[in-house]
Formats: sequence, C-alpha cells, structure tokens
Amino acid sequence: MNKMVKTQELQSVTSQDLQISVISDAQEFAAMTDEWRAFAATGSACFFMSWEWHYTWWQVYSEQSDRLYLVRFTHGDTLVGLLPLYARRHGLSLKRTLMFLGTGEAREDEVATEYLDIIAHPNCSAQVADAAVGWLSECAEWGSVELRYLLDDALLVQAYRARSDLFVHERSVGFRYRVDLAGDEQAHMAKFSSSRRKRIERSRRALVKDGGLKQVSVTSHAELSHAISQLAQLNHERQSDKARKSVFASTKFKDFHQRLVSRVFDSGTVNVHQFTLGPSLLAAVYCFYDQQTCYYYQSGFSKRAANRYMPLTFAHLAEAQRNREAGRKYYDLMRAEPPSYKEDFGCESTPMLNTFIFCSHFGRAKFTLLRTVRRKLVSVLKTIGISR
Repeated sequence: MNKMVKTQELQSVTSQDLQISVISDAQEFAAMTDEWRAFAATGSACFFMSWEWHYTWWQVYSEQSDRLYLVRFTHGDTLVGLLPLYARRHGLSLKRTLMFLGTGEAREDEVATEYLDIIAHPNCSAQVADAAVGWLSECAEWGSVELRYLLDDALLVQAYRARSDLFVHERSVGFRYRVDLAGDEQAHMAKFSSSRRKRIERSRRALVKDGGLKQVSVTSHAELSHAISQLAQLNHERQSDKARKSVFASTKFKDFHQRLVSRVFDSGTVNVHQFTLGPSLLAAVYCFYDQQTCYYYQSGFSKRAANRYMPLTFAHLAEAQRNREAGRKYYDLMRAEPPSYKEDFGCESTPMLNTFIFCSHFGRAKFTLLRTVRRKLVSVLKTIGISR
C-alpha cells in the first residue's frame, strides 16, 4: 500500500516540486556508490551511466581546474533524478563549459561514453528532465552547456525540445546501431543482403573444414588482464592496416580500463571473448552488459584471416546468440557515422547528436560562426593532404 501511494505521489509531481542539490566533492562522489547503484537499477540507466564508469573516468581524466557537478533531484526524501556533470575551462575562455561526466577527453584518449542522459525515476521522468533543463539553462556559473552523444529520444532532448525559450544548437553525430535479439539467428541473418549471407556461409564452411571456430570467455581477473593485452595487439594490427592509431596506445585509456574492469568484473558486467582456430587467435571482442543489453565496445581481429574466415563477423554473431540465450533484448554495436559495416549487420538505427545550450542568442550565433569557419578550414586543409 505504501509503495502504491508513493507511486501515485511521484506521478503527480511537477518539476517545480523538486528540490535540487549539487555534490561537488570527490570524497562525497566516492561515497555515493550504493545510492547510485540502487537508484540506477530503478530507472533507465545504461551501463555507461553507472557509478563505476563515471567515478573511474573522474579519477583518470579530470583536470585540476575542473569542477564536479553531481546534480541530485529529490522529492521529499526520495531521490528521483541524478545528472552527472562537470565544468571545464577551454582555452582562454573566461567561463567554463558544463559537460556530461565521461566526455571531453582528448581525441586520442577517448573512451566513448555514449547514451548519456539524466537518470530519472520512471514514475516522474518527464518532470525530472524538465527540471534538469531549467537548471542547465540558468548559466549562473558557466558560459555554455555541451551534452555529447545523446540519443535522439533521450529524456533531456525531449525536455529541451518542448521549450521555445532556450538557445540551443544540435549537431548530428551518426547513429546507434543495435540488433534486436527477438527471434533466432536465422531471423537475424534474413536481414542481411543475399551477397553478405553467401560470403558468411562460404567462410563458415572454411572454418568447419579447418577445424572449427572456438569461443573462449574470461573467468578470472588474471585472464581478463591477459585477454585485454591480446585484444590490444589485435586492435593495433587492425588499425595500423588502415594507417590509424589504436586507442590502446593511449596511457590514459589503458589506465581507465584497468581500473574499471577491476571494479566491475565480479558483477558479471564485463568480459573479453576470444575466438580461436586451432592455436591461432583470430578475433576478440570486449563487451559490457546491463540487464537488457550487451554493448560491443572494442574488438581486434587478425587481418591475415579476414578474407577467408570473416572472424569479426562470426564473433558478432556468436556474441549476439550468447546474449539471446541469456535473455537479453539487444546486442548494441554502439555509435558510428555512415558509411559503416554496422549498416550491413541487420541493425535498427537511432540518430545521435551533440547538443549545445547557450546563455544568449549572441553565444549561439558566435558558436555557429566559429564552427562554420573551422569546418571550412578543415576542408581546405584536407584538399592539400592535411588531416586532423
């Protein structure tokens, strides 16, 4: 009965009824573990909104001058919303930019914190998001707000689009590609083009003929550390073949993941799956999990085996099937900008965007002008062979 009354109370809450407080001390952040976990379990929080992900990011990537803003929304004694943010000064700017925690690191160190949003109680999520957007637009202590890698249907996006008094700029940053695991592998494969299905079957026959692909999953901390090292080697091989630098070359990136996996491995929310043919390691995929979704995060595969065996494709199919059998709803290949091989993988896609909120029309106009100039400069440099 008390639970029913509480639900009815939250459903009738307005954004004006909520109390807002901010945690800015790192020690208080560290002490939020249990509260954050319990609250995230009741709402729509994905793995990338977990305390472990955000606290680890703050430990590794925060700068001395950054200011922490963990915004709590409460109704009486009940926590109904949590918005993890921080503020950073860029260049010679007099005021800081308010950003999602987990974003804003240098490109070469980027950990891809995606699908961020406010974590809200499901019985008053719209009201909490509205209160959050109102708080973000106050701009008392910052010059602008930059919210990266939002899904188009995020709570915050719905809330700010419902208002006409804000100075907002949106920028497309590609799509989330996600496989719906309803049905079986055959139903999934039916979404592939006929030419791709033929290639897969040809490679499947080659794998069977040569001994069969074996999947090995990590079962201990020691195995996980070794598997990540092997993954990094394969990833480097894959990226160097494309004349690109592997993200595993970043000291900060490696530090972040070493700390993170030590925190979450025992909860069963991370694993590295290796795929071998005889004594040869053909592919490895690094995945995170929450109740509904497996998130494919990083991978590596042997370029020598790519044409004959399509090892990454079979790694994806095997991991999708494993999670289908485990009862999860989605296999999430995460964000990419077209063209991407993920488009050919039978995925549903959702637009993603970066959102910028400004304190004035002048601030938005200045930002738009600078972005236009920068885009033209990048285009000119590209024509003469200089890339970012």
